[in-house]
Amino acid sequence: MHLVELSRSAHAGLKIRRDGAEATAAGQHLIPIVVSEFRKAAVQYPIVFAKNPETGRFAPYVLTGLAPEENLFWSGTELDAAYVPLNVRRQPFYVGTTDEPGGVLCIDTESPCLDESGANELVNPDGSDSAYLKSVLAILGELVSGRAPTEQFVATLLSLDLLAPLLLDIVLEDGTPLKVQGLYGLDEDRFRQLPAAQLSGLFSSGRLDLIYAVLLASGQIFNLIRLKNRRIALGRAWHSDV
Repeated sequence: MHLVELSRSAHAGLKIRRDGAEATAAGQHLIPIVVSEFRKAAVQYPIVFAKNPETGRFAPYVLTGLAPEENLFWSGTELDAAYVPLNVRRQPFYVGTTDEPGGVLCIDTESPCLDESGANELVNPDGSDSAYLKSVLAILGELVSGRAPTEQFVATLLSLDLLAPLLLDIVLEDGTPLKVQGLYGLDEDRFRQLPAAQLSGLFSSGRLDLIYAVLLASGQIFNLIRLKNRRIALGRAWHSDV
């Protein structure tokens, strides 16, 4: 990765492939999300919590695979998913830290999204931002504005002692045992024991709906197991035909 500040003039000729953005997630089993994505992500992925490798703090992620660097939604050409997380769709753009509020827009000049055959340009012939670039700026804006409420939500979960290690001990259809460790989820028993006053506070702050989204998303682990079993079956069928 090589991040540089985006220049509308110097980088005006760059072309972007949207499918290249999804390809960057092909080897990701954890994709970070912000709270504004919870309801949309919950219909497709388990929402889990893990320590951010850069900050050491807990952060929410969608789980896309049952092994490191495994994305079970990657078909080989695209993400076969109804909802693609913002942190995937924003590729190859990032927000760099700066003294200016909001940060500075950066681009990864080594990203596979950059391709002369790409259909998306950064600027219009008159030098104005293209519709594509405006859509990326909106995505980055949602990620930046979502950082604080996401951190506040996690802080609330920790203060209420609602995060607990996930113990996923799975046996696949071919008999292969599988353990997923290092992830955290909501402690449902602890949540049910919260007094009415705390539940009321969660409701008034809008965080109760987020908790329910996470609880609903936990059932998507069975979808991941289904996708894993299907991938194994397809692999065995392919080898049997050779």
